[in-house]
Amino acid sequence: MKGFSCIGCFTFRECQEFREPGVLIHLGVEGIFRKKHNKGTVYLKIYHRRESAQVRSKISSDSNFNSVSLPSFWPFVLTGMLMIVTTTGFARMAYGLVLPYMQTGLGLSISQGGMLGTIMFLGYLVSVGLSGILAVRWGGKAVLMAGGSAVVISMFGLSGSPSFIWVALFMFLAGGGSALVFTPLMSLMLGQFPDKKGIVLGMLLSGAGIGMLLSGFLVPLLISQFPVLGWRAVWLGFGIISLVVLIAALLILRNPEVVGSAKEAEKPKWLKNKALMQVAVLYFLVGIAYLVPNLYQSGYMLAEGISDRAAGLVYAVAGIFSIAGGPVWGSLSDRFGVNRMFVLVWACAAAGDIIPLLNHSIPGFVLSSVLWGSSIGGLVTLIQLKAARQVNPRYVPTAIGFISVFYAVGQMLGPGVTGWMIDYLGGYGVAYGFGAVVYGLGLVASLISGRKRNNPGIK
Repeated sequence: MKGFSCIGCFTFRECQEFREPGVLIHLGVEGIFRKKHNKGTVYLKIYHRRESAQVRSKISSDSNFNSVSLPSFWPFVLTGMLMIVTTTGFARMAYGLVLPYMQTGLGLSISQGGMLGTIMFLGYLVSVGLSGILAVRWGGKAVLMAGGSAVVISMFGLSGSPSFIWVALFMFLAGGGSALVFTPLMSLMLGQFPDKKGIVLGMLLSGAGIGMLLSGFLVPLLISQFPVLGWRAVWLGFGIISLVVLIAALLILRNPEVVGSAKEAEKPKWLKNKALMQVAVLYFLVGIAYLVPNLYQSGYMLAEGISDRAAGLVYAVAGIFSIAGGPVWGSLSDRFGVNRMFVLVWACAAAGDIIPLLNHSIPGFVLSSVLWGSSIGGLVTLIQLKAARQVNPRYVPTAIGFISVFYAVGQMLGPGVTGWMIDYLGGYGVAYGFGAVVYGLGLVASLISGRKRNNPGIK
């Protein structure tokens, strides 16, 4: 049945290709759709995409249509975004801001401070692959609530940690809890708002940038207001805020309705799923390249004789556009299609790394910041949407967790490789050139993939 789109896996396919009975939204007129299926006869009530927020389905021998109600958009999505603000923005991204105060208070060396960041990343890496599997087995909400609880416990634990060992333990817990929230939350939102998946994921992913922005204000404010507690007041404040958000998530978020029997969903063969592996490799490339301007832009500008104040302001421009980038690219993908926007966002990311090589002035770095800042959120949003299209809806959280492992490995390798390039191969320009090449590879791969999709005869 060409012309129908599955709101579970977000693809345009013929009915017999579904691995389980799906709920369809017709892109044209309303009607009742009946189709023989390998698991039985499927009856579907079809509504025009813009005419109804409810889809009713009748599967096998049921004689009545069962309505599936969708949750209220803004409370649901804003609660999810706040979960990302607290579990990613506060728990992981704000660590660099608090670290100098922790080093002074606990007498930590610079190497110990760096080791704590590595330990937190290891917690994330260990949990991110498991998060999708656990979400399939126990439900996305249960897993993200467990992850959110772990983050809250880690923040309160950090506020009272007396030594490096205890800080390391709670850092590991914070990283692991953050991963347990991120992947199931993405899948939960995709299932609840399939016709707004781009803008939904974009808004969620902007939560990390919002968390970083808020941390920039809250960390010095809390330390100045509570000088006796110092850095401990920061983690205590983050813990209280995170606990309030966690309670709101418990009351508002819910798992999406699942259409069809879970037993009918065929478990994907991950490494043999060529389309998903292609997405995973692209996510690996993003992980390698996206930290280049994020880590080195300020140093590059200072090396070019630009003032530190100007460098800080230009970096703030990138931060603002990174917050807006996810929702903007997501909404554009809803309107113009994921594949078209995917190619365009790779091109913007590559241009963001190329421009400083051609123009070392402040305007050049500003334009670069707009491009790379906005494209980071767009790449992550669209890659997760593409991953969700490659598997049965039941296994979306596992698919996102699977590709996130590649992303995490890329993040681990990228800074080391580019740092070595800067030290031994000619400075910041070489690292930026490397990032542009990596993004260029992603762009070429996306173009080839799109060409094969449009011309199935191409091998």
